[in-house]
Formats: sequence, C-alpha cells, structure tokens
Amino acid sequence: MANTCDGLKMTTFCLGNIYSISSFFNQGSNESRTSQSNFLKELPMKFLKSIPLCLGLLLAPQTYAKVIQIIHTNDLHSYFQGTRGGIGGYAQLKTVIDELKDEARAKGIPTIYLDGGDFGEGSSFYFSNQGVDSLRALDLLGVDVTVLGNHDFILGGKQLRNQIKEAGLQATMLSANLKGKRFMGLSKLLPNYVDYEFEGKKLRIFGLTTSEVHYMYPLRPWGYIANPHKAGIKQAAQARKDNVDFTIALTHIGLENDIRLVEKSRSIDMVVGGHSHILLRKPQLTENLEGRLIPIIQAGAHAGYVGSMTLDLLGDGQAEMLDYRMINITKDMPQEKVMREFVTEAYKKREHYFGRSWDEVIGYSEITLSGNYNGQDTQTRTCWSRHLARMTRKVAKTELGLQFDVFQGEEIAPGPITYGDIVDNFPHFRKWGDQGWHVSRATISGFLLKKILQIMANSEVALQVMIDGVEVQNKSGDGRVPYDPTIHTTNEAMIAGEQLNSFRYYTVAMPSEIPFGILKLGNVLGYALLNNLRTVENSHYWPMIEGYIRENSPLRCLKN
Repeated sequence: MANTCDGLKMTTFCLGNIYSISSFFNQGSNESRTSQSNFLKELPMKFLKSIPLCLGLLLAPQTYAKVIQIIHTNDLHSYFQGTRGGIGGYAQLKTVIDELKDEARAKGIPTIYLDGGDFGEGSSFYFSNQGVDSLRALDLLGVDVTVLGNHDFILGGKQLRNQIKEAGLQATMLSANLKGKRFMGLSKLLPNYVDYEFEGKKLRIFGLTTSEVHYMYPLRPWGYIANPHKAGIKQAAQARKDNVDFTIALTHIGLENDIRLVEKSRSIDMVVGGHSHILLRKPQLTENLEGRLIPIIQAGAHAGYVGSMTLDLLGDGQAEMLDYRMINITKDMPQEKVMREFVTEAYKKREHYFGRSWDEVIGYSEITLSGNYNGQDTQTRTCWSRHLARMTRKVAKTELGLQFDVFQGEEIAPGPITYGDIVDNFPHFRKWGDQGWHVSRATISGFLLKKILQIMANSEVALQVMIDGVEVQNKSGDGRVPYDPTIHTTNEAMIAGEQLNSFRYYTVAMPSEIPFGILKLGNVLGYALLNNLRTVENSHYWPMIEGYIRENSPLRCLKN
C-alpha cells in the first residue's frame, strides 16, 4: 500500500489511560526526526511525563490482546464515478479497500468497515434504480456498519424502509436517536447499536444522526431526531454496564458536535464521524470527563479518501493504535472489476430514468456554476447565484427572488454545459418523477422583510443567500447596485426604484422546499411570513435552468 498512502502513520499510539505518544512521523519522509521533535515540543507536560513508559513499551517484546483493523469512509453521497475535481470513484475505492483487507488478513487481523452516513442523495447517481443502488453499493464496497445521515432519509422514513428492503442490505444501518422507527417500519432495520466479539473482547458500535431541525422535516409527522449528545451518553453508559470492552460512536453529527460529545462523556472510546466533510489526516484527540484522550476520525467526502486504523483492543476502554493511514482515492487508480461493472450499469439506469442523454450540450458558460468542489463548499453569492435568483424571480413574476447557495450540488467549470451538469449542480427533488424542486411564490410585509434583512446582516446566513430585486443607490450617484446585507442598511434598500416600505407587501420567489419544510415542521413563524403561498406552474428547476441557459448562452455575470 506504500504507493497509495500519502497520509500519516503513528506507531504505538497509547490511548485510554496511557497519556502519551511514542512516535510520530510521515510515512516515507526524510524529516521524521524533525517532525517528531517539533510535535513533542507542543505536547502538554502530562504527555511528556509518561513518554519513558511508552519508550519502554517500544523496547519490550510486543504482546497483543486482540488486533483489529477499522476501515472508515463517510459522506459518499452516491458519487459512483468520483468528482469532476478528480477524486473518488467507487471502483477505485473498492480496489484500495480490498488491498487493505488482504494486507490485514495476511497478518491474521480481522477488519470492520465503518461508514459515517450520507451514502444516498447528493449526486445524480442517486437516481439509479430510485436510490436502491446507493444502498447496494454499500454492500459491494464491503461496508459492515453505517449510520443514518440526513441525506439518507431525504424522501422520508417509509421510502428509506422500501429502499433497504429492495436492496437486501447486508450492512447494518444504525441510529440510536431516530424516534418513530415503529411507525415508519424501521424498528428491525435501524437498530441502536451492534456488537462484535474478537477472542473474548467485546466491541460495541452505536449510531447517532444529526438533529438539526432544517434537515428533519422529511420524517414528519411519523418521526424525528432526538438530541444526539443525550442519546450518545446514554448508549455509552449502557455499554459500560454491559461490560463492553471498547465502545465506538459512529456518528453523522459533524466534527464540532463529535468534540462536544466526547467532552460530555466518560465511556465512549472512539468516534468515527461524518457530516462536516472534514478530512482528518490524523485523529482529533479530545479529552473526556475522565481525562482520557479519545480519538475522533473523519475521511473527507465523496469517496475521495479512506482511513485505515490498526487497533489493539486491551479491554476496559483501552487500546493501542498501532497504525493509522489516510489514503487518497483518485480517479486514475485501478478499478475493481465488479464495482466497475456496477457503476457502468448504474450510468445506464440513470439515463433511462431521465429519458435523455446525460452528455447532451444545452449551452455554454463563461462563468463557473458554483457549488462544492471535491466535497468542499467553495465560493458563495457568485455570478451563478445571482442568475439562479434572477431566474426564480422571472418565472414567478415577483419583485424579489431568493437563491440559497447551501442547496448547490457539484461545481461545474466554464465551457459547454450538458443536461447532466444541470442535475449535478442542483440535484434536488421531492419525489420520484419530479423534474427537480419547483418555485414557490408568496407575499411578505415590508416590516418583516426589513427584520429579515437585519437578521441576515448579523449572521452567516447573509453569506449563503442571494437576493435579486433589492438595490441601493450607487454612492457615485450613477444608477443602482445590488443590495448586500453585509455592507448596506435596510434604510438604503430599494425595490423597483422606491425605498423599502414597511407598510406594503412584496412578492417573493424561492425554492419550494423552504416553505414546504417550514410548514411541515409546524413553524408558526412560517405562517406569519408566507402569505398567499402558492406553487408556480411550470417551474421545476431542471427544465427551468435548461431553458434559462439556452436563452442566455453564453452565461456571463449579470451587470445589475
């Protein structure tokens, strides 16, 4: 594996009650001594005091309790062919996973493959076999345990149940904080935890799903996601009562929440995470309530990386990390045959679903269609954002148009724009057969509009929302420029050349999922904000974007 590993290797990484690090170096680096020296200088004194103990372990004959390998990925999002940026590919990922398993098997080491959720919606390959192939791919990759992510229940709990059953999923899918499983038919399909035993050492893995309210609406009215921290602490405490030797939290709650989870817990021994798309080339070590350092690991997104950890289970929540590697997956790597054939067939199924060629050129663009690049969000409030806001405003014939950059899919480079590019840039729909989301039209009072603009000015939301139709007078006195809540005040805001009036109503267009989610969650504020709400006819996003690009090709930045 030396040719595919560019990450980090740690030997005899003492965990549990052994607060020390005995060796730290980059694999194949000629600067390992310098790296080790600099790293040790940064360690707190309590680590340095115990280094002689770890050095003694290095010199002593090695004895092991039970060594296992943990392979982990997260946020695959059905990127079967990898990204336009050149990372990933399920067939390439499968090749590396098989090599890791074979390498461990040759040493008599068993492997568990854990996935941190969001394996479903996110790329257009989710449309292959109506989402079923996204679950089948987990088994083909060899995943043993996964956790429910917010993009995995995007069409609701009952649809997820049908997908699991049709796929015949062999991997165990977990969520300890999903409520209403019985009503959605998921009680037996989504357990709280799963146990493994290795020569007398008991390992427990429990799952936690993000409880962010804006992701929860597809589950209503049958279910909801409870607080993951409370659920995680409860699960870990039960594991200790059950005399589990090592407890892993398999989470889809994001790195910041993983850190807080560890800080609030006593008996979680490791966290394998997802949701925030963060690439951790070495474990994030966080101190728990007992003063133990607990490793948190996460492997980027979109099948671009896979982590491999070799762990010696000592029991009583303690272990030694013998090796840790983070391996880049690139599209030019060898492809495993069975998975390659699966992806080829999935491509055909996707085209059949849409009923047209994926590579049909529909126009040209001189600007980037902004979105995420290799799993990471790039620029927001871009030229393309304004085009989308303008497009929704025109089709709904409203005074204002809103675009939320958080909804963007994969970034598309300037040049020919294909039909497939449109779907990958905006891969959202509510039910099978839809041509993407549609546009909703509502009215809002000037008073509330001012309040919203003021709130946006003091929050991160302002960096994610593009508003078309609100302008301010150019300071030079020559014409008007688009309103920017981060630099302009509401007193400067103008609509149709007139100052924003608190006592009149304005028409606004937005993606349909915004009011749909608000109303489904029973948000009272939503009812107050959205008057005369209705769906705009012939406003589904994919044909709407296609028509807009054809009409305005080549796309350039709007001047006003």
